[in-house]
Amino acid sequence: MIAICFSLVSLVVFQTIRVSRQIAQIGASLGDTVTLTCNFTGHKNVSIYWYKVNYGDIIQRVASTGLHRVTLEGEFHSPRHSIIRTGHVYYLTIRNVRKEDEASYMCEAITANKPPFINVTHLAVTGHKNQKSVYVKQISETTSVPLGTEITLECSLTLLEKNKAADRCAAEHSVFWFKAGSQSDPGMMFAARNICDSEPGRSCSYRLSKTIQNPSDAGIYHCAVVTCGGILFGEGTKVELGKPLEPLLIVLSLLLGLCVIVIAILIFSRD
Repeated sequence: MIAICFSLVSLVVFQTIRVSRQIAQIGASLGDTVTLTCNFTGHKNVSIYWYKVNYGDIIQRVASTGLHRVTLEGEFHSPRHSIIRTGHVYYLTIRNVRKEDEASYMCEAITANKPPFINVTHLAVTGHKNQKSVYVKQISETTSVPLGTEITLECSLTLLEKNKAADRCAAEHSVFWFKAGSQSDPGMMFAARNICDSEPGRSCSYRLSKTIQNPSDAGIYHCAVVTCGGILFGEGTKVELGKPLEPLLIVLSLLLGLCVIVIAILIFSRD
């Protein structure tokens, strides 16, 4: 009887949950040369597209590639930009880095028989003096919730110094939320209310309330603060789908409780 009880407890089936990618971040100083990578291992006959995303601006296409061609587009067709391929990796090089190069760069790999693969890299350019007086903090622990649950993400902007430049940065900023998702749902942006919830002039808290309605809502949510001509990213909060309480688990729990009662009765009946 006891062996049967423990066998019943061990019969639990788990559903595999897809794990999202975090946004890679690299730093560069003004005048540096940086190289961004796009690894499409496992994808055949692939077309690659690079995009530059400046928060508050439209998305710009940097380049597109095919089997035998690489095309840099618009302002990116310049000596400062180049793309080369080595094996299953494309390398986008930006020379003489400027302030306006700071952005998120998305590499999209498209094939005929697979969902699009997207890799996101945020390039942070140092040398913005006023940015040093502003700090972005995001609660970064993992949140595991079942479908249908409403979650609240929080991001705070804090002034490390009290001066006119820092006050201007606090007054002139915008906040966005960016979700790094799975391959089939690479990301989404949400605009936050540009209002300080506490301590105006010193610390601003921004909250995003969202209901997790389907598996594509899982991912890593980053807050992005556009201030003083640059972008500051939060650490990211990972939202996972919790495993629902399945009918099988409920039945097993009831059987386990019944087993405990039966064992207790048998023990006391011997006495």
